[in-house]
Amino acid sequence: MISTADPTNDSLFPYHASTPATLIFAVAFALTLAVHIFQAAKARALFMLVLIIATALQVVGYALRKVAIDHDPQMWSYVTSQVCIVVSPAFVAAQCYMIVGRMMSYVGPESTFISHTVITKLFVILDIVCVLTQSVGVTVLSGSDNPTKSQVTTGRAILIGGLLVQVASFGVFVIVAILFDLKSRKLWGAAHSGLARLRPLFLVFYISSILIIGRSVFRTIEFATIDFDKEAQGYLFNNEWPFYVLDSIPVLIATVVFNIVNPSAYLPRKKGLRMDGSHELPRKHWWSREIKTARSEEQMLGERA
Repeated sequence: MISTADPTNDSLFPYHASTPATLIFAVAFALTLAVHIFQAAKARALFMLVLIIATALQVVGYALRKVAIDHDPQMWSYVTSQVCIVVSPAFVAAQCYMIVGRMMSYVGPESTFISHTVITKLFVILDIVCVLTQSVGVTVLSGSDNPTKSQVTTGRAILIGGLLVQVASFGVFVIVAILFDLKSRKLWGAAHSGLARLRPLFLVFYISSILIIGRSVFRTIEFATIDFDKEAQGYLFNNEWPFYVLDSIPVLIATVVFNIVNPSAYLPRKKGLRMDGSHELPRKHWWSREIKTARSEEQMLGERA
């Protein structure tokens, strides 16, 4: 049973944390992790390593949450668990950036407004900033038995800042991906065999994106509504069910959908091969525009007319 607030509880959690729920999610994430490792190894898809890391963090997070529930006196398990569970979705977002970047490379530069390499590197850098700030925020917020008010305020501000950057950057990236999706269908035609093959991958990307953004919004609201001056520290923080319903379940689904529609089965193992059979030529700088080896945009529109 998932617990509600209990101000008399003397554990590390503001409620009687559920051991069965923790074990269920630890096992669930371990299973999807095993499948991700198998799929990546079978396809030799190293670009899926980031999602494997994200899922592994969830397994470690829930395993250490169980240790923390058992009243670990040194708090290391509680803090480490919180860090792993909070930052893991940022790695899922990074994997989404890499997958869409590879889709852009596969379809070709005519379907994008900016180089796929620039997009991938820019948003991955933003994601690294999110991971670092969220890790620091959680550590400052949870790393002491009796944190000072200044420590709590600082930790919460850093954590919320990292979450807001993640929501904003991921939201912008989703818009970029939608524009890429629309332009590629306009240029090549929705019935094009290469694009039709990518439709399931677009679908799971959209599903995963919505879930990760929704989860990040929940976490932002949760930490923003905590009032450490009062015994009741905010409903979302003081009750366990929102954590599982609005964090655990969305993140689990966001990872499982990539088991069902595995990107390695839809994209070339090496970047550079395009769906029209051409190859991406080397560029002088990573920020340079791709050299168009495929048909020009005007030619494709003329053929569609």
